[in-house]
Amino acid sequence: MARERKRTRLSAADRREQLLDVAAELVRDSGFLALSMESVAQRAGVSKGLGYAYFENADALALALYDREVGALYREVEAAVSAASGFEARVRAGVHVYLDVVAERGALIGALEVRMQGRWFRRAGRKRVGQFLAFWAEQIERELGVTPEVAAALAAAKTSAVDACARAARRRKLPRAQVESLCVDFALGGLLRAASA
Repeated sequence: MARERKRTRLSAADRREQLLDVAAELVRDSGFLALSMESVAQRAGVSKGLGYAYFENADALALALYDREVGALYREVEAAVSAASGFEARVRAGVHVYLDVVAERGALIGALEVRMQGRWFRRAGRKRVGQFLAFWAEQIERELGVTPEVAAALAAAKTSAVDACARAARRRKLPRAQVESLCVDFALGGLLRAASA
């Protein structure tokens, strides 16, 4: 019996990921209000107290889940952008992967963003978004030869436009190819026009 427990025991990192996975399932299946330390423990098949070894409370769990999901989104976009050659190809690659991830996990990320509006969340969310905006600002500054301040403004505008386009398309159920084309054309057109002004 003791040997069986050792085989099923997870490392701390794996247990934390398991709890985050379960939290994601709960939010997707039943909505944000279903997320509690008790509901996560019950679905994970662990004691209620175990979750507190990894997260201070349900808010901290939700924030960690948001950070994980948004971090994965940004890492996937950054990897695709970094692998592409040429500015237009980088924008296209970034939009393509962004739309892929939003199609797969956008509802979860959106539910977390809508329900977590406290100062703590805004500060943590701003930090994560700030890293992504800095990535795009560097791309824009290097490619378009604008100042860092202009690049930062353009990165924010481009990111907001693509995000808004992706959300609107999902709600209106536009064909994926059309959405991607709209996002790319809008982002490229806006960036190139603003940089030449």
